[in-house]
Amino acid sequence: MNTKLFFKSIFSAGRRRDLSPFFKRVVTVLVLGLAALEIYGAPFGKIDFFLLRAMFVSFILALSFICYNYSSWDKSNKVSVADIVMAVLGFSVGVYIVINGDVIINRWTGVDPLTPADIFFTATLVLLVLEVTRRTVGPVLVLLIMVFVVYNFVGKYLSGGFGHRGMNLVGFLDRMVYTFDGIFGTPIGVTCTYVYMFVLFGQVFNLAGGGDFFFRLSSAIAGRMIGGPAKMAVIASGLYGSMSGSPTSDVVTTGSITIPLMKRLGYSPVFAGAVEAAASSGASILPPIMGTAAFLMVDVAGIPYIEIAMAAAIPALIYYAGIMIQVHYRAVKKDLRPISTDEKIEKPWAVIKENFIYFIPIAVLVGLISIRLNPTVVGLITICATIIISWFKPGYRMGPKKIYTAIHNTGVRILTVSNASAAAGLVIGGIMLTGLGGKFTSLVFQATGGNSFLCVLMVAAVCIVLGMGMPIPAAYVLTATLAVPALLELDFPLMASHLFIVYFSAISAITPPVAVAAYAGAGIAGGNPNSTGFQAIRLAMAAFIVPIVYMYRPGLILNGSILDIIWSVFITVVVVAAMASILEGYFWVRMKSNILKFCVISGCVAIVWPNLWGDILGLIILGLLFFRQIIKARKTRKDTEKNDISSLKKESVIF
Repeated sequence: MNTKLFFKSIFSAGRRRDLSPFFKRVVTVLVLGLAALEIYGAPFGKIDFFLLRAMFVSFILALSFICYNYSSWDKSNKVSVADIVMAVLGFSVGVYIVINGDVIINRWTGVDPLTPADIFFTATLVLLVLEVTRRTVGPVLVLLIMVFVVYNFVGKYLSGGFGHRGMNLVGFLDRMVYTFDGIFGTPIGVTCTYVYMFVLFGQVFNLAGGGDFFFRLSSAIAGRMIGGPAKMAVIASGLYGSMSGSPTSDVVTTGSITIPLMKRLGYSPVFAGAVEAAASSGASILPPIMGTAAFLMVDVAGIPYIEIAMAAAIPALIYYAGIMIQVHYRAVKKDLRPISTDEKIEKPWAVIKENFIYFIPIAVLVGLISIRLNPTVVGLITICATIIISWFKPGYRMGPKKIYTAIHNTGVRILTVSNASAAAGLVIGGIMLTGLGGKFTSLVFQATGGNSFLCVLMVAAVCIVLGMGMPIPAAYVLTATLAVPALLELDFPLMASHLFIVYFSAISAITPPVAVAAYAGAGIAGGNPNSTGFQAIRLAMAAFIVPIVYMYRPGLILNGSILDIIWSVFITVVVVAAMASILEGYFWVRMKSNILKFCVISGCVAIVWPNLWGDILGLIILGLLFFRQIIKARKTRKDTEKNDISSLKKESVIF
């Protein structure tokens, strides 16, 4: 390999291999072993948590080195000797930890010395995690991690707020591997329990016909509307994505149907891909599952699930309303027709009546979670419930073959989030060891002068940057460690602070330059990836407005009196609808005047800030513009009718 190609390979992610029959059998053994480990050990605590996490990571490493090649530049599907060696080493780390489990669990970190074998296996694990993260997630995350890793060693040479006492290599390896502060910390702990189980549930639910039911329901609701295909994409992606737990997976699954349909009926490739990406990314803020974000918040923030789901419901619906409004205005402007009347469109009630059985697993999930049963146990029970109901749906009955398909898909699809979670543990461990978490709060205050609004904007920027290219669960846990203390220091509510992090972690999936969900949509649509990312950001503008609103108006997340809640919801809907009009340049009729758009933005800004006089001023501005557009629309309609009548008279005279 020449030098140029070597560096190109290092600074690129790997590519999924098309495996040979032999290695497909190896993957089969590994995914079944992983499933057995998870089903036996995760829900009921049959295996010590540390050992469970160690074995989970070892399975993930082995699978990753077999399934992913060294670089996207490598077009070969052959599993190299080096990859086999790294896969064996990765699995061996877990075996070594299990064999020496009693000694490792009972030793005193930082006091009992590491043996040469300990040093070898801990160093091997750290290096393999970094390499496998580069392959499955990309170099951006690895470079970010390396900054934090290096900071552990060079901090003693720094002065001021960034300085700390430093750490030696053996001490670093000890803390990163043999404690819950590093690789086996909260991110991988959540991934090997909640995330795995609910990704498996999503796969089982889809293969049992739930995915098809969601698509049929969205088609029945929106198929006959103006801009129907795009509205179908929004509904289907929101419903399916909440179950799947991955925006990119959601884009690939539902987008393979909705994007070609949007293009066929007149939407541009960029807009079609962006609609799918924005709708899929929003699924991580949509109850009941929120792409596993709700369960992460239960573990990280200590807030009961039912409270999280209730608080997140209204903001999520407003987010999707913002996308729907823009999609509608775009369709009206471009005169895009709904699905042809020649195509059969079912009635919503008929679809629900025929498929109501699919609501049973969701009801079981919400019911069991609401009584605070272990979410991993709940996930397993809902999987069993879904398999049982599938037998009442001919054509979707889940036998051993379909169950294996679900297990296989889960084992392969969870690689990215698992590797990112293990790598995020290195960052969180470094933050804890160096005291950077506490320093971050003071640094934010210094940079913003203690201004709460500037602090909120800075935290949002940090969430987006740290979340680029990362799966949402890992991005949330990482950024929550850094940013939530800063928000709490400003007296923002705990619920609002964590939901704020979830929102901006989710939106990082469509934020250029590393907009993974937008890239997936662009790949299906055939549009420019960066253009698709920027268009997706426009469609998802509610995700930038809603979190800031509920930070200052907690009534939006049901924290306050009935009057506060109603007023907060009303204000937010008005602002989101007005901004959607500005972005599409349409409200009843076209809005071409820049002065008019500036007035609308001014009214929105006045409303967002929690001040009664600001609310009144903003509503007056938007109200006047609202009536102006209605009057203009009526005048336009009358002019059109006059022209039509004149044309008819001329035709009659000629006749």
